[in-house]
Amino acid sequence: HIQVVDLDTIALSNLNRQFLFRRHHLGQSKAKVAAQAVAKPGVQIIPHFANIKDGERFPLAFFRSFDLVLNALDNLDARRHVNDICLTARIPLVESGTAGYFGQTSVIIPGQTECFDCQPKEAPKTFAIC
Repeated sequence: HIQVVDLDTIALSNLNRQFLFRRHHLGQSKAKVAAQAVAKPGVQIIPHFANIKDGERFPLAFFRSFDLVLNALDNLDARRHVNDICLTARIPLVESGTAGYFGQTSVIIPGQTECFDCQPKEAPKTFAIC
């Protein structure tokens, strides 16, 4: 049981750095196209074309319904939000994201490892170069 949440649509610049999207997907929901691209019999994938920070649509109970949360965000505010929710819900988080050409991944287990925001993050000095 997998749920994919993304507020974005597929842009031309996505095609040279994403392996799930093709030119005919331009303008479509990233979550929906990704879910369709990896669909397999017996695996339930539910796409959400939405903002993960929408507390009415994605309340604490939504997060508590999972055994694990995987992040792949380029928005620092959204990354902090998901980190806070996972800490509150006591759900392990595999936190990953990008800033320009740099990427990082860490496993966050509430009460056992350092959280995403435990060490202050430097404010970005440049815009993403996607």
